[in-house]
Amino acid sequence: MRIAVIADIHGLLHPLEVALEEIAGEDVVGIIVAGDMVAGPQPMDVITRLREHQCWMIRGNNEDYILQYATGKAPDWWYTCQQMAFIRWNYDNLDEQTIDFLRSLPEQRTISLPGTEAVRVVHGSPRDNFELIYPDKDISLLDSALEQISESIAVFGHSHEAWQTLRNGKLAVNPGSLSMAFHGNQCGSYAVLQWESDHWTAEIRDLFYSGETVRKAYKETGLLEEGGAYARCCLVSIETGINHLPPMLEFAFQKAEEAGYADFPFVPDDIWEEATKSFEETHYKGMP
Repeated sequence: MRIAVIADIHGLLHPLEVALEEIAGEDVVGIIVAGDMVAGPQPMDVITRLREHQCWMIRGNNEDYILQYATGKAPDWWYTCQQMAFIRWNYDNLDEQTIDFLRSLPEQRTISLPGTEAVRVVHGSPRDNFELIYPDKDISLLDSALEQISESIAVFGHSHEAWQTLRNGKLAVNPGSLSMAFHGNQCGSYAVLQWESDHWTAEIRDLFYSGETVRKAYKETGLLEEGGAYARCCLVSIETGINHLPPMLEFAFQKAEEAGYADFPFVPDDIWEEATKSFEETHYKGMP
């Protein structure tokens, strides 16, 4: 019994198609998707393909962002500020039926197959969809997360870093990001679970795809232009395998604080434009 596990596709159809082609040769009984299907140039296409394959899906934090827009309960500044242009573009490029489908997805779920132990699937952690679990940085966070579940195996996503570890008799697996794996070069990753008599094992696979095709998707859909600095940062992060988003946001908020906006939950547009331009010139000058 084998199950494929993917996560953090981030609206990129090409890496998904490459992965589906590889997975077709793995003799799997199904595909688990641990959230963040949207937040990229082709969110509708990605959701459509996953539904065609009848994947087991959960919501990630980016699906939650979309649903906050859809309910009108997002903070007012989400609808206007440049900082959120990337997510706004994704919301505007999803139809109502797809948004309703996202609304129907659970935040976490268990997959139970005959003759095997159930698999718990979460995005961030069992307690928080936004929590980042890094076993090599703070194993106590993983241990406390595993204490909250009864299953002997848990699938995590969100961090874009692939790993697996056995802790206190429980197997924890993160397949990494299908399109934006953070390990220093452009590629993605996924995992294959296999039932071995009385327990699950996991194998993590690198996924190699065309960077030119990804860049083309960002440009031709209009996301690269309309999504602004955040979209450019995402593309650079994909092409380098380095997560530039947290330091860019930290730099922008620092500039906002220096300008007297320490208590603001967002970066005013004029400061955002100046700060992100400065960050780009310093960290990836010459990139898109």
